Amino acid sequence: MKIKRIETLPLTAKMEVPLKIATTVFTSSSALLVRVITDEGLVGVGEALVRTGPKATKHIVDDLLAPRLLGKDPLDIAGLWWEMFSAMRTRGHTKGHFIEAISAVDVALWDIAGKAKGLPVYKALHGFGRQTLPAYASSIFMGSVREMEAQTQRFLDLGYKAMKIKIGMGIDRDVEAVRSIRSLVGGEIKLMVDANSVYDAATAVRLGRKLEKYDLEWFEEPVPPYDLQGYRKVKYGQAIPIAGGEGEFALYGFRDLLDTGAIDILQPDLGRVGGFTEAMRISALLQAHNLLFTPHTGMCSGVNIVAAMHFAAAAPQFYMFEFMEIEHPLLEIFTTPLPRPSVGEINMPDLPGLGVELDMSKIERYVER
Repeated sequence: MKIKRIETLPLTAKMEVPLKIATTVFTSSSALLVRVITDEGLVGVGEALVRTGPKATKHIVDDLLAPRLLGKDPLDIAGLWWEMFSAMRTRGHTKGHFIEAISAVDVALWDIAGKAKGLPVYKALHGFGRQTLPAYASSIFMGSVREMEAQTQRFLDLGYKAMKIKIGMGIDRDVEAVRSIRSLVGGEIKLMVDANSVYDAATAVRLGRKLEKYDLEWFEEPVPPYDLQGYRKVKYGQAIPIAGGEGEFALYGFRDLLDTGAIDILQPDLGRVGGFTEAMRISALLQAHNLLFTPHTGMCSGVNIVAAMHFAAAAPQFYMFEFMEIEHPLLEIFTTPLPRPSVGEINMPDLPGLGVELDMSKIERYVER
């Protein structure tokens, strides 16, 4: 079996209702999908995580990666990963769009491998074989206390046993929101907070100390991802476990992040870290450090979400799955519905590969020309 063709599909879809997360307002959702097509008819699909400008990553796949892969055996995945990574590693491209592009191709290759073996990807990875994934609702978005309570009640009605609260409104408003939500849900529901990097370390420490009494699972991204010393200050300045890593790339980035000793729960994003091949290496690194991970999903298409489910089902040290309880057009792009949590648990697809197939009639309207 050989790789015959690699197609890139840059997608952008307008959102009916703009979504505000921290300081960012999303009026559209974007994704770069990659289809790897073999001479035997098997097709794999993957996604590179993008926020805007999917054509930028498209050109990396088209011009830098695809020429190196055509005619190669798609099952030589580790070798192909190194072939792609080596193309630019000595030029300093070990993070950013280039690794996100590799992520999409790698996920597509594993989709092919699963189909070739007749196994779901999480089985083809020879991992933990989890049939169900505990999931948390992401997220209770910032607003008035009443608005945030209403979102919380919706997640309770859906049966979630864990949910994440977006903070970043200032210490007083953040504390009031968390206090109100904890009072509403009681002591049995797991709560996490996510500051989306808006605070400096001193402010995050002050906030963390005020939030300690609300029994939080983690304090996510209290400072920007490049402020590693800030992470250390927050970690050792208050008692809530620290989560981060959604903005990190590849095994080497996570090695350096763990060397800070500042992160308790890691959040690799499969569409960013280098796909399944690199994500499984990262999970082994986390196992060596006895740390848990919960995959980041965020604003992406359904492809990256389903792929992250397979990663969670296969990898050691998995804790909870982030399911974004928002609606946008790039979620329902399959011939079958996107797998979703029921009473806080996701049942894994049991079909070969990722277990989903693209509905090209749905996708066509979102392709950027």
